[in-house]
Amino acid sequence: MMAFKLGDWARRVLALAAIVVWMAWGYIRLRPPAWMVHHGQLAVNAYDSWAFRNLGYSDVVKLYQTRFLFNHLAPYIHNRIEYPVLTGLFMWATALGHGVQGYFFETFVVMTLIAIAVYLIMERIAPKAAFYFAASPLLVLYGLLNWDLLGIGLMVGAWVSYRRQRSILSAILLALGVFAKLFPIFLAPFMLAELLRQRRYGTIGKMVAVFLGASLVVNLPFAIGNLKNWAYFFTYNANRGLSADIYSNAWVQDISTHAANDFSLAVVVLAVLWFMWRVYRGARSIDAAAATFTIFLFVNKVYSPQYTLWVLVFAVLAEWPVWTYGALTLMGILDYLNSFTMLELYTARSSSTMWYANHLFSLGLAYRYLTLLATGVGGWMRRPMTEQLTRRDNSTEPRRLLSSAP
Repeated sequence: MMAFKLGDWARRVLALAAIVVWMAWGYIRLRPPAWMVHHGQLAVNAYDSWAFRNLGYSDVVKLYQTRFLFNHLAPYIHNRIEYPVLTGLFMWATALGHGVQGYFFETFVVMTLIAIAVYLIMERIAPKAAFYFAASPLLVLYGLLNWDLLGIGLMVGAWVSYRRQRSILSAILLALGVFAKLFPIFLAPFMLAELLRQRRYGTIGKMVAVFLGASLVVNLPFAIGNLKNWAYFFTYNANRGLSADIYSNAWVQDISTHAANDFSLAVVVLAVLWFMWRVYRGARSIDAAAATFTIFLFVNKVYSPQYTLWVLVFAVLAEWPVWTYGALTLMGILDYLNSFTMLELYTARSSSTMWYANHLFSLGLAYRYLTLLATGVGGWMRRPMTEQLTRRDNSTEPRRLLSSAP
């Protein structure tokens, strides 16, 4: 067990208190007012204007109504949802209670517990870095904006299980994470490259088989029950148009969605292959995953503001320099204000909409991507000492690890 000094315990208590405060603040801020709820249902026509005006929008709240969760329809079988299966099941399960208020409260409780678990798990491998996750006000803004914490929790569990050589548990959690929010898949190729470097071929076969088996268990019943509804997550995202992203500027404004898809896919595939090679040559797999995920967000056709929370988690797992946590937090706050100010102006049909879009909004997007670039490069460049140590140990690592492999 990890030995904690008094300072470590004080940091833990402060971190846990911060998470509870951030999440409770987010819940109070995002909870729809009583006048907007009638017989447990949300007055959705009034919701957007209220939410954008008060910086209180949440997909969790709105989709209760717009995805007919109050009807308790079997997800994917009788109800089409644009999220992976595990998130759809979570939405359905939390909606089984009475009304949008109860549903949102249940989501708040579970997400808070997940955020606490994420911190406690990360604390075991990166105690000082983990504190910056707990201390970040991004939890206020994004902890209940969507269901991202569900995928984050599973990804962190998968990574720490992998680090502790619990390969079967890691593969199960990774599969669940991917089908909660696709992003945990960025761990997989670099786990593979590291295991190849260590010549742990049996572990590779075991993890691949378990990952595929868990994926089938989660997805197959819904794919058989209603293939079109189950596949909607994939078709929706493939056909999704360009958004407030890297392509929203004067230089590439005429690019088609198809071209953006092809370009981003090519860049990400090349990045994955290059970083896999670096891991095979001695780089840490988590450094490669964090860098590749940042590249993906840089070139992806959609960047939802809550994705910054994922970058922060990858940064903590990779133990990026402290300045990157502050930079990402500031970026996340400004991105939130910028995005929802734009939505408020657009929803209200304000005469200032075009001026804001062409001046301040585009400036905010530029700041977002410059921060992503700076933090991603800064995070990757901090790893040379770790990489040298890994290379030095390579000659003895396979034999030592194979002797204790699961």
